[in-house]
Amino acid sequence: MALSTCDTSFTHCNKVHRIMLLRLRSLRFFSIVAFIISLLLFIIFPPFHYSMLPLQKRPVHTLIVSSWRSGSSFLGQIFNHHPDVFYIFEPGHPIWMRFQEEKAEVLHYPVRDLMRSFFNCDVSPLYSYLPEGGKNISELKFFPETRALCFPPACSVSYPTEDYDRYQCSLHCGGISLKKMSEACKKYNHIVLKTVRILDLRVLLPLLYDPSLNLRIIHLVRDPRAVASSRRYFSLSIDDNIVVGNKQKGKKYKPSIVQVMSKICSAQVLIYKFARAARGLLDERYMLLRYEDLATQPDLNVREVYRFTGLSFLNSMKIWAYNITHNKVRNDGFMKYSMKSESVVQKWRGTMNFPVVKQIQQVCQEAMTLFGYLPLESETDQMNPFVNIIGERIKDKNQNVEDK
Repeated sequence: MALSTCDTSFTHCNKVHRIMLLRLRSLRFFSIVAFIISLLLFIIFPPFHYSMLPLQKRPVHTLIVSSWRSGSSFLGQIFNHHPDVFYIFEPGHPIWMRFQEEKAEVLHYPVRDLMRSFFNCDVSPLYSYLPEGGKNISELKFFPETRALCFPPACSVSYPTEDYDRYQCSLHCGGISLKKMSEACKKYNHIVLKTVRILDLRVLLPLLYDPSLNLRIIHLVRDPRAVASSRRYFSLSIDDNIVVGNKQKGKKYKPSIVQVMSKICSAQVLIYKFARAARGLLDERYMLLRYEDLATQPDLNVREVYRFTGLSFLNSMKIWAYNITHNKVRNDGFMKYSMKSESVVQKWRGTMNFPVVKQIQQVCQEAMTLFGYLPLESETDQMNPFVNIIGERIKDKNQNVEDK
């Protein structure tokens, strides 16, 4: 049912909204049942090893899982600029904006199912979530973040540059249909989605068992203190309320940064622990990556990321990765990727009050320990750039970057 039917009357709009909420909750019930069945299959039967099948015969599907302000958009662009990749930025955003009164735990299921459709180049579920019922691609708020939608065959309108330009793309390509998005997607062998809206990897079990998918998961983490500092400069109130589940007597209130970071850090720990516990299922299919390593050693880590997903490290991408981390690339659109990455890693130290730093360190203690971030003991240490805040890099079974 297209959401545009809500335009006819307020009463009818409420009816449609109630129907969609009932469908959403029914979907949650059946998804939980599917999750339990998948978990039982995982316990009873040996996991299916995709390494037994020739990769060249099917597309590679990559999901970047992270949290807000952790550098996931930057990592996404490393894929987006590769000529062999069809990349989609935040596929779950329309669902979260459509159901702002729900909790993240409920919205996990429709987001997961939408991602499965996208991996199969099926965009039809979007018609139920976009503001105008999916009349054109501009309803997908972040469509210019997909480079493939800014050029033929998706967009045949020429604009005054041959380079990828988000602003020009938004001006000239917003009128294309969602069908064009599907057609363009089918021309690529690598499909990459980036999301901050999956807080529990267990909900992805049906995707991991889906024989039509060749799924790889990159789990990107960042120093929680840097995440907290960066969040202060962005309006994330809707997302924060969904994450924390702040809905008391029908009214929302703004959660504190400590509340939000506690939930986010717990989610990142849960994702990591499940990935480690499910080694039989996720061997060769899960990669942990720290933003700090990507930012300070881009050549080494971009090479490893591409190897993990079966992409060639083209010379053009090597140059782009260097330039984007050394402030030599012009930015356009609302995203600002180009920066001096090494200074960004340390920036939070000069912008946060130490009492807040101590609170973040306390609620995120387990995450910091697991991912190798070192606590600070005093404000003096915080302001001293020679006091180390990053421990030895964590390496998974898949990661042999020293040999690259």
